[in-house]
Amino acid sequence: MPTTEEQISRHWGYADATLKALRDRGLRPTPELYHVWFIYFAAENPEILRVIDAVNASGDDLAEDTLLQLYYRYIFDRQAADFLQRGMEDFSQVVENSDECLTSARNNIRSYGELLKSSLGTLRAHKDVGPVVGEIVDQTEEMKSTIDNLHVRLDGYLNRVVLLQRELEQTRERSYTDGLTRVSNRMHFEEQLSQLAKEYDSSEDAEPFCVMMVDLDQFKSINDRFGHRIGDEILVLIASMLKANIKGRDIVARYGGDEFAILLPQTSLDDAMEVAADMSKRIAAREIKAKNSGASYGHMTVSVGAAEYVAHEGGAKLIDRADSALYRAKKDGRNRHFAAE
Repeated sequence: MPTTEEQISRHWGYADATLKALRDRGLRPTPELYHVWFIYFAAENPEILRVIDAVNASGDDLAEDTLLQLYYRYIFDRQAADFLQRGMEDFSQVVENSDECLTSARNNIRSYGELLKSSLGTLRAHKDVGPVVGEIVDQTEEMKSTIDNLHVRLDGYLNRVVLLQRELEQTRERSYTDGLTRVSNRMHFEEQLSQLAKEYDSSEDAEPFCVMMVDLDQFKSINDRFGHRIGDEILVLIASMLKANIKGRDIVARYGGDEFAILLPQTSLDDAMEVAADMSKRIAAREIKAKNSGASYGHMTVSVGAAEYVAHEGGAKLIDRADSALYRAKKDGRNRHFAAE
């Protein structure tokens, strides 16, 4: 059992290694990125170890969005965030109710004080009553001042709660979003797919829905020829084009690397294949240009596999079938869209 001094020394070692990793890779020292690297050096999460070691072994740069996905997938506690959000909403409601009560009390005391003041002249004419009424008026003013101060403090608490709610909502939004492309991430996609599958399985007249797996053709050659920065620009562009091709409850997510997943509620397989054909055509027709220089990188194509949900098969099986269709599309020569068998 290590001593306290040994534990402190070890953790300082992790901290030093973490800061060096961030500095050497030109990464921002944000709490999220720091947390991922600290967990890595402390060897506390086998999945984080596996992913970072694999990227390091490949010689590729470890992109910030990859680290953020590791953070939100393996470290960020969504349930705790949801619980905290509900707690803040409840507290906010208590503060608002207290605020309303205080406002009502303050108005009543103000009316009472004004009534006393207006009657003070008459009442003071009575020798025995005047001093007592004067003291009541003074106490009333003091009470009103106390409530006014409390009212101001409660307003401050309420403003802080609103700010915390906004920050937590932004954190939740980041946990659902791919750091590079700004579409949904894999975790959010799988959550929504699971929810849709449960709704389908529990309904007698459920509408069909589909999943499409989309892969950029020969994307590795783009990275090899032009570098990862241009590759990232292309991923962002393709993600925006995929998103422009959907509507309503449809969800586009970056599923991993250069692969995207699309969830299509209320969509049959035939309709999904029409979407895939139109989407592939639009992407192939678009000339890819650098954002700053305007230099042309030619045209990109995508391969697509689509599958329609079968009752009680579960989301994982649906994705596997769409992935198999995607594999057949790429094997058939790329720039193809296949339906699952």
